[in-house]
Amino acid sequence: MDSRAVLFAVLIGTAAPALAQQEETFTDINPGDISVDPANLIAGADRGDVRAINNLGLLWARGVGTEGPNFQEALRWWKEGAKRGYSLSMNNIGLLYANGHGVKQSYEEAFKWWEMSAETGDAWAMNSIGDLYENGHGVPQSYSEAFTWYQRAAEAGDGLAMYNLAHFHEEGLAGKKDLKTAIGWYERSADKGTGVAMYKLGRMIAEGRGQPADPAEGHAWLSVAARYFTGEDAEEAAANDKALLDMTAALSAQQLARSREIASNLQARIEERRKAKPLQAGPGENEV
Repeated sequence: MDSRAVLFAVLIGTAAPALAQQEETFTDINPGDISVDPANLIAGADRGDVRAINNLGLLWARGVGTEGPNFQEALRWWKEGAKRGYSLSMNNIGLLYANGHGVKQSYEEAFKWWEMSAETGDAWAMNSIGDLYENGHGVPQSYSEAFTWYQRAAEAGDGLAMYNLAHFHEEGLAGKKDLKTAIGWYERSADKGTGVAMYKLGRMIAEGRGQPADPAEGHAWLSVAARYFTGEDAEEAAANDKALLDMTAALSAQQLARSREIASNLQARIEERRKAKPLQAGPGENEV
C-alpha cells in the first residue's frame, strides 16, 4: 500500500522530522525548562508536567544517558503520561506495541492506545488508525474505514493524513476517483512539508491530471520535493530524481526559469506555513 504512517521508524528511534507528525520534542532545549530540558525533567515530572513525563520516556526509549534503550522503563513513564490524559504518551505506547519494542508485538494493542488518543482529538493517532484499517493490521481490512479515519485526521491538520486522503481520491480506493480533490489534498499536505505529497502533486500537474498541464509548475514541485524527502522515502526520492531529470531535459530555457521562480516561492510558502504551530498545552494540561 502507499499509505503513510509512523509505524516503524518512530519517535523512539531517529525518526525523520517530516514523518514525526507528533509534537516535536527536544527540538529546542531551553535550559531550566522543566518540559524540554533533559537536566530538569525529573523536577518537571515531580510537578506533574505531562510533557516532562513523556520526554523522560523518550530518553529511556532512546537510551540517552543510559547503557542503551530501555523500553520497559519508557513504557512506565508513558503509562503515567497516558493516565494523565496526554495523547503523545498514548501514541508512544501504541508505537511500542506496533513495533514490538519491549512488549509482545500486537497491532490490536496499538489500535487500543491510538483509539484512546484519537478520542482526545489527536490527529496523528487518527491517521495511524487509518493505516491499520487500510492494511488490515489488528483490524479487518477496510478502505472505507481507512478513508473515514484519514479524513478525520486530515481535517484535524495531520500532513500525512492529508497525503493518504489525497492518495485515496487519486486512486478511487473508497469510491470514484476525484483527481481535482486529490490535488487539493496533496497541496495541503505539501504545505506541511511532506515530500512525497510534493512529488505526487508535481507529477499530476505536469501530466495534466486533475487540472490543465503545467510542466514548469510540475518541475518546480519536484525540485522542492527533493529537499523534504526522509529516510523512509527512498523509493519516492529515486523516482523524483529520475522524473526531474527527464522533465529538465524536456523544458525550454524559459520554462526552466519560470520553474525556478515558482520553486523559490513555494519553498518560502512552505517554510512560512510550517513555522506556524498550534498553541502548546501548559504543564499538566491535555493538548486537544
